[in-house]
Amino acid sequence: MQNSQRHLLPKAAAGQNQASGANTPLLLLKSGVGGPVGPASTYAKIVAPALITAAIWTKIWLDTAFTVMLVVGVLLLLFRLPKLLPNRRWTGNWAEKASFGERIWLNRPLIPIPQEINHRLSVLHLVFWAGVLIAILGAFTSSPILSGTGLLVGYATQAVCLRKLIDLYELMKDKAPLYRFWTSAPENDNKPKKNAKA
Repeated sequence: MQNSQRHLLPKAAAGQNQASGANTPLLLLKSGVGGPVGPASTYAKIVAPALITAAIWTKIWLDTAFTVMLVVGVLLLLFRLPKLLPNRRWTGNWAEKASFGERIWLNRPLIPIPQEINHRLSVLHLVFWAGVLIAILGAFTSSPILSGTGLLVGYATQAVCLRKLIDLYELMKDKAPLYRFWTSAPENDNKPKKNAKA
């Protein structure tokens, strides 16, 4: 009688090969979390604080239930929009580089990044979220000063953060095989050649 239990391989540390020959960072790519999303994700993150704050501000004119539905609708749109838009071929614009830099920053437990950039990005994200929370609090309390100040802090911090993510991408794009292949376009070598002689 055969044993139906599967034999599991022990987990390898970052950078070590498993018995199957797979490298740990490449496993990230196969599971769907290793590669960056398209530039639509960056654009959605830029407009998100203002859209959410504006949706909460509608409670002044609209019913509370409608405001809650509007906020939920905005959140769903912001989360789904990057997945609905098709990823284009790599063009190298700033939004794509920022998206790639964010994925590199999120992959830092497996592929280390310079500590100085890591600390700066961590602080920038904390300040950004503090500004967004102040803007949302201002919308709940109907305080334009709080909302405006929070959005100003959030967007100023986000601009610096996007610049640092682009710098991180430029620094790390050739440091790991996983990152080198993000911008390569797949080509089919089985296509018939146009100038092939009959």
